[in-house]
Amino acid sequence: MSNYSSSCESDLENSIVLNVNLDALKKSASNVFQVQCTSIQEFNEGGFHKVYILKMMDGNEYIGRVAFPVYLQWKTESEVAVMEYIRLNTNIPVNKVYYWNSFVNNPVGAEYILMEHLPGIRLYDIWSDLTMEKKRPFNTTKEYILAVIRNQISYYSTFVSKEKQNCLITKYEELCRLVPKYFQDDGNDTFALTHGDFHSSNILVNNDEITGIIDWECSGAFPMECLCTYPVWITNSSMIEPTNKESIEHVILQNFFRAEMSRHNPDFIRTIDNICKEKKEFYSALFSYEVWKDEFFD
Repeated sequence: MSNYSSSCESDLENSIVLNVNLDALKKSASNVFQVQCTSIQEFNEGGFHKVYILKMMDGNEYIGRVAFPVYLQWKTESEVAVMEYIRLNTNIPVNKVYYWNSFVNNPVGAEYILMEHLPGIRLYDIWSDLTMEKKRPFNTTKEYILAVIRNQISYYSTFVSKEKQNCLITKYEELCRLVPKYFQDDGNDTFALTHGDFHSSNILVNNDEITGIIDWECSGAFPMECLCTYPVWITNSSMIEPTNKESIEHVILQNFFRAEMSRHNPDFIRTIDNICKEKKEFYSALFSYEVWKDEFFD
C-alpha cells in the first residue's frame, strides 16, 4: 500500500500531517472514469490541499485534489459548489468536478475531489517574462471605460436598493452610449502603472518625510488619460463644501503640484491640458458620485 505524508500549518499553528492512501485514490479514479488509473504523480501543494495528476490507461489525465484535515467537510463542499456554479453560469474556465468525497473516513484517508485537468501553466511562472502589453487587460482606453461601466452596472444591480437601481443604471447606460463620442479604437493610448487607491490615508509620513505608500491591492495598469488629474485631497470636492481657507490652500497646492509635475513628467501636464471640458465631465460622472446628479445628462 502506497502512502504519502506531508505537513502544513493550520490557522491554529499546529502541524497537521496528511496521510493519503494513493492506491485507494487510484482505485477511486478507476471506478469513476471506468478505466484503469496506471500512475499517480505529485503535482502541487497549497496551504490546505495537495494535488496529484492521475494518468489513465486510455491516455487521459485527471486531477486528484486532496484536502488537509482543516475546516472539515464544509470547505470541500463549498469549493465544489462554487466551482460548479461558476462553470455553469459564467465564461470563466474552471475545472469540471467528476467526483468528490467530503468525509475523512474513506479509503483514501482524506477529503478529495476528482476533477478535469485543465491545460496551461501558472501565470506566476511566466509573469516576469511578459511584455507590458500582455500584462495589462485592456488595449485601449475605450475598452477600459466600457469595462468600468459594465462593472458599475453589475454592482448597482446587485448591491443597491431597487428604488435607486433604475436611476443609476440608466445613467451608466447613457454613459455607455457616449463612449464612442469621446474614445476611439486607434490603439495609440498610453497606459501606466498606478496605485489605484492613492489618497492621504494610504501615505505614511514621519515629520516632513514620506516613509511609505501602503495598500496596493487596487494597483494596475490604467489609461494615462484617466490618471492625469490633481490629487483628490487638494481638489474642491462637490461632496464636501470647502472653507475659504481650504479653497485657497487647494489652489496653492494645485499650482505647486502642476509646477513639480511639469518638471518631473511634462507628459502628465500635457495630458491634463489636452482633455476637453466635456470629456473631463464624462470622467467626473464615471469615477465619482457625480453620476448621481443630473447636470451632465441634461
